[in-house]
Amino acid sequence: MDKFKKHLKLNFKLLRIAWKEEKKSLFLYYFTSFLGVIFLFLVYYLYRTMIDQVFFGLTYGINQVIFLIIISYLFSEYISRFVYYTVNSYYLEYILRSKFQNILTRKFCEKLAELDFANLENGQVRNLIAKVEDTYAWRLHDNLRIISYIIYNVSALILSFFIALKFNLFYFLALALFSAPFYYLRAKYGNAYWSIYSSHAKDTNLLWYLRYIFTNFQTLTEVKIYQLKGYFLNKMKNVQNNLINEYSRPIKKYTIYSILSSAFIPIVIYFALKNFVFDIFLKKFSIGDFTFFLNTLFTFSGQISNILLNIGSIYENDLFVNDYFRLMDLKNKINDGSSLILTKKFFSKIEFKNVDFYYPDSDKQVLRNINFTINIGENIALVGHNGAGKTTLIKLLLRFYDPIKGEILIDGINLKKINLDFWYKQIGVLFQDFAKYYLTLAQNIKIGDINKKDEDFMVDVLKQSSGDELLKLPKGLNQVLGRWFEDGQEISVGQWQKVAIARALYRNSPILILDEPTSNIDPEAEEKIFENLINVYKNKTLIFISHRFSTVRKADKIFVIDKGEIIESGTHQQLFKNNKLYANFFKIQKKGYE
Repeated sequence: MDKFKKHLKLNFKLLRIAWKEEKKSLFLYYFTSFLGVIFLFLVYYLYRTMIDQVFFGLTYGINQVIFLIIISYLFSEYISRFVYYTVNSYYLEYILRSKFQNILTRKFCEKLAELDFANLENGQVRNLIAKVEDTYAWRLHDNLRIISYIIYNVSALILSFFIALKFNLFYFLALALFSAPFYYLRAKYGNAYWSIYSSHAKDTNLLWYLRYIFTNFQTLTEVKIYQLKGYFLNKMKNVQNNLINEYSRPIKKYTIYSILSSAFIPIVIYFALKNFVFDIFLKKFSIGDFTFFLNTLFTFSGQISNILLNIGSIYENDLFVNDYFRLMDLKNKINDGSSLILTKKFFSKIEFKNVDFYYPDSDKQVLRNINFTINIGENIALVGHNGAGKTTLIKLLLRFYDPIKGEILIDGINLKKINLDFWYKQIGVLFQDFAKYYLTLAQNIKIGDINKKDEDFMVDVLKQSSGDELLKLPKGLNQVLGRWFEDGQEISVGQWQKVAIARALYRNSPILILDEPTSNIDPEAEEKIFENLINVYKNKTLIFISHRFSTVRKADKIFVIDKGEIIESGTHQQLFKNNKLYANFFKIQKKGYE
């Protein structure tokens, strides 16, 4: 009973979404399902009347009534097919499916944009997202379609039941009894498909990742060059076969049991028809009654099987529907219940005080007792080995995660107390894995601040990022970048990075954070870009991570991070004199240029 309530609750959730967005289409969709049954039985009745009139005409002579019945029968047959197959199953189903899928897609994308990194970097959540992405567009709408079928099934069964009262109810009840095992079997084995995508999160994550390898241009390039097609396809095939083999046994059992269960249905129908034939010879029923009974019996038999199969299909789909709502109901681990919005245009000080951090579900401490201060007007560099904790420190400043211990203060106010949307408006950021938007050059830059439209400023920030050569593209700022669209113009990785820097500068925010901002840019352009950045942010706050010491040495203050701790801090000259890790890094890199 609890499971039944759970399934009802899930489908009411679906219906609420559809009803809220598309009341008229949903009502007409289900109402025409009901009308389809009414017209179907009207056709059966008129067919029965037509048969009796034909036999009456053979005995007493033909009359005009039979032609009126034939016309009514044909008209009802046409209306029945038109209402159910054209209006319901074609037009309304298409309209509702298209609109409902669009609604679900918007909600799905909105939810992904709202999730915090503590969720997005969690393996179980990624598996949930992959499952939902792979199935929501058709599984969820499929339930709306099946509900329409069930309305049709139930309406047909109710009418069949009342008609059966005129004939012999026993055979109808016997059919219901022998059809019942279908529901049990479908309920028992219907979750086999879903289980493939649920029980083995590690295997399914690998399967979806392997598919990603063939759809991502960067990885596909190496697949071609290193001739990895066979390697990855074999890997994909092995994972697929393992998953399918594990769940083939319940599918086989379901098939065998269904065959055995359904074998009793034609036996019941045989005895029902045999006895009815005897009743005709006894003049208890007419030939027309026989056709009416036959049509009703077969409709009842078909609909009771269909309703059980449809309920089983809903049960199966609900496993995916449940995943969708699990994702929709997922709570962020970073609580942004704060409403504090600061009135200052610039922040005089950012402080990390005794900050410790390790990632969720991990025992490894990533940051340990981090203490430092960044004052307004300073440009700060973070250096250290890969994995030392530099990017994690930036994630904490962006509140992708909260410290396990300690606090981050903005002008003495704990970052947790500051409204997150407000905080993000104060920050421009460029990650090492920066985004490429296959939009126009102007749109790529404007994404930095979608509320601002200033073409002159766009040109300025392109020059500051040493990307002014992009203005020479065939359509200038209106040129679509990348090859996603047919009129797009591909540019180099370094040029993409310049566009990303321009986007961060266009935001014109009090704080600018750059993670390896010039990793794909030539040294001459890099020198120019950093001179511009330091000049633009001389009265603001600039924080960057870089492994290029020609860039790092320009920073006002450098923090050296090793194994999650700040082991050195100071200017380039001070750290070089210390002759510790920073000096060693610098000497190694300098040696490479000699």
